[in-house]
Amino acid sequence: YVFRDDALNLELIERCKQADYSAMCLTVDVPALGNRERDVRTGMTIPPTFGLGSWLDFALHPAWVWNYITKPRLKPANVEHRIDRRSRNLRTIAAWVNSQYDPSVTWERAERMIENWGGPFAIKGVLSSEDARRAVEIGATAVIVSNHGGRQLDGAVASLDVLGEIVEAVGGRAEIILDGGIRRGSHVIKALALGADACMIGRPYLYGLGAGGERGVDRALTILKTEIERVMRLLGCCRIGDLDAGFLRRRH
Repeated sequence: YVFRDDALNLELIERCKQADYSAMCLTVDVPALGNRERDVRTGMTIPPTFGLGSWLDFALHPAWVWNYITKPRLKPANVEHRIDRRSRNLRTIAAWVNSQYDPSVTWERAERMIENWGGPFAIKGVLSSEDARRAVEIGATAVIVSNHGGRQLDGAVASLDVLGEIVEAVGGRAEIILDGGIRRGSHVIKALALGADACMIGRPYLYGLGAGGERGVDRALTILKTEIERVMRLLGCCRIGDLDAGFLRRRH
C-alpha cells in the first residue's frame, strides 16, 4: 500500500530488496476503507468490538480461546518500531496504521516506487482499460485485475467482466493476473481462456487455513489443482496455451 510517509515506503522497499524478494506488488484500490457492514455487525473491526453474540461464540469454543490467550500477541511487525512503545496496544496501533494510508495515490508516486524497486512490479486494483494502459506506461510489468474481493465499493464491476478489455488494452506488454471470485478450478480455466496469465486467491486458502492450518491450505490448493486438470481433460486441452475464448459462451 502507499503510505503517507515516503520514508516508510522506501524502508519497506529496501527491506524487500535485502530479503531477496523477486517482485513487488502495489495495491491501489484502498485509498479509503470501504464500509464493511458485515464486519461492523460481527464486531470484526480493528480493534474488535464484541457483542453478546461474540461472547457466546467464545464460550462455545474454549479451545480456540485458550489458544488465543496463550500464544504470542499479534502485532504489525512491519511498522511497530515507528509507534511509541508506551502506547503499543491494539487500538492505538490500528489507529496509527489507518492514519498512514494515503487517500491521494497518484501515478507519479507509483512510478517513483517502480523506479526505486528496479525489478518486476505489479499494480493491483485495476478495473479499467485506461488504468491498465497507464500502469504499463509507468513501468509496471504486471497488472492485477481486482475489485479487492468485492469489499470496497459496493456494486463495483466484477473482475472477470472487465478482464477481456484489459487484456486487449495491455496487448501483451505486461502480465495480466485476475483476482477475485476464484473458488473452483473451472473459474481459473475461464480466466485463462479470456487472456489472463494467472489467477490469485484470497478467501479459498484462508478457508483452508481456518479449517486445518497448513494442511488445510495444502488441501485447498490440491482441490484447485485437481479441478483445473480435470477441466482441461474434459475440454480436450493438453496445454494451457491452447485455451482461448472460443471455449466460452456468455449467458444472456
